Amino acid sequence: MQRRDIAVVGASTGGVEALRIFVENLPADYPGTIFVTMHVGQVSLLPEILARSGKVPTSAAEDGVRYEPNHIYVAPPNRHLVINDGHMKLSAGAKENGHRPAVDALFRSAARELRSRVAGVVLSGALDDGAAGLFAVKSRNGVAIVQDPKEAAAPDMPLNAMKNVTVDYILPVAQIPSLLAELAHAEAGETEGGIEAGEMKLEKEELVSDPPSSLKQISMACPECDGPLYETAEGQLAHFQCNVGHAFSPVSLSAAHGEALERALWVAVRTLNERITLHREMLRKNDRNAGQEALFRRLEESVKIAEQDVQLLRQIIERI
Repeated sequence: MQRRDIAVVGASTGGVEALRIFVENLPADYPGTIFVTMHVGQVSLLPEILARSGKVPTSAAEDGVRYEPNHIYVAPPNRHLVINDGHMKLSAGAKENGHRPAVDALFRSAARELRSRVAGVVLSGALDDGAAGLFAVKSRNGVAIVQDPKEAAAPDMPLNAMKNVTVDYILPVAQIPSLLAELAHAEAGETEGGIEAGEMKLEKEELVSDPPSSLKQISMACPECDGPLYETAEGQLAHFQCNVGHAFSPVSLSAAHGEALERALWVAVRTLNERITLHREMLRKNDRNAGQEALFRRLEESVKIAEQDVQLLRQIIERI
């Protein structure tokens, strides 16, 4: 059996408990290396939480440091964690699915560099983050593992991974560590389709500004930067990216577009409220009896219509 001594683990906000159970059940002598990415805010105590929960040494990933066996590395806030030439790289590249760090960036880099040595694990999380990354792992002869959606606090990530990838194992989170230990202890074999160390130099966030002509531009702007958006494909899984490098899976693009739409509507509400304030102030400061009856009627009508439009926009926002 091919040795799978590199595990990449992805979870979304709310997946802390799944990750805690995961590391709690890892054996102290686990021989492989585990990289963890979870969507976090500007400050994260995840390395400390996982270090207290398990027996395998755990720390935040550091840029340019060579990774070691029997260790868990956690992506820090606001940086993508990628694997390159036996080292960890932290990048401030464009967000993927609205997040940095992003699950897919880690999975994709590990799959490109380490091929069949990689086991990809998708745990509890929202939307479809991790599906494209797990496809990259599987397409390079790695192993695809997902937490059983029936026990996941947020089953979207495992369910979407199962929908788009031929998953090898569907297990309760407490059983995944023993499987990884078994895979990591397997006999070493040649990496199928391997690449020379150092061959992979560019990650998705380092894309050039001029996309290949083969990419299809879609009639939607990037929700992050308003630039042109292009459709790509990971097998049968559609993917979208802009010139800058912001990337989205289908469900995440829909969610990001909804957020952009809501922001635009709130701008419209603010602008209408400013119009109401301005015209009310003009009504207050002008003398209605000074031959300006027509102006007063226009201002009063403008205030009335703007107030109605504000109510309509608020109703639309409630339905998004």
